[in-house]
Amino acid sequence: MADTSRIWGGLFCLAMVIAAGIFLWGIAAQSYWAIAIPVMIGFLGLLSMGFWIGWTILTIKTTPPVAEPQTPPLRVEPKPLPDSSSAPEKGGP
Repeated sequence: MADTSRIWGGLFCLAMVIAAGIFLWGIAAQSYWAIAIPVMIGFLGLLSMGFWIGWTILTIKTTPPVAEPQTPPLRVEPKPLPDSSSAPEKGGP
């Protein structure tokens, strides 16, 4: 299977060189369109990206946060203290 990304990369580089040549030719010919067309493409590109961001925010599907179940806190029962009367006495000799 051929690596088509390299082919597309090469074609893209070639297209940019051709576009640069046309731009420089238009500047040399002192054509108004040599400046107006790239500016128009850039401005419309920025506007379309802004529209895309707005559309994405407008149409995003969100789910409301799930409330965690409320469980009562665990109650720890205190252990009764040993009765001092039933405890064996420790005595010395």
